[in-house]
Amino acid sequence: MKSVRIASTVKHIEEGDERVTLFRIQEILSEHRTMLITGILTDMPTYLQFKFYTKVDKEMQELLRDKLMELSNSKVNLDKYLDIVHEIEKNSNYRVPSQEFFREIDGVLDAVLNPTQLMLVK
Repeated sequence: MKSVRIASTVKHIEEGDERVTLFRIQEILSEHRTMLITGILTDMPTYLQFKFYTKVDKEMQELLRDKLMELSNSKVNLDKYLDIVHEIEKNSNYRVPSQEFFREIDGVLDAVLNPTQLMLVK
């Protein structure tokens, strides 16, 4: 049995079929990301000020909240987190780091806060 520590709890994975193990890892990593997003949503203005040095109006907060909820409700793409998946597979005890998840979350926020502008070329 593997023990995986996420944001606020420890999850266990029974060793067995590789597909079942990967599915369980995906569930655990998705739950970890959701817990991080929930923490951000409890005080989004402070997080945005700290991370992006910006303040936003209520309308923008709602848009950001919707984007984060959309991310939170989706399953983690294991290809993005292969290093973490391999570490979980190799070790019987593993603490999931949060940096990669925050990078993904911040990417979603940044895409809304700083949309790329298209330039027309003649």
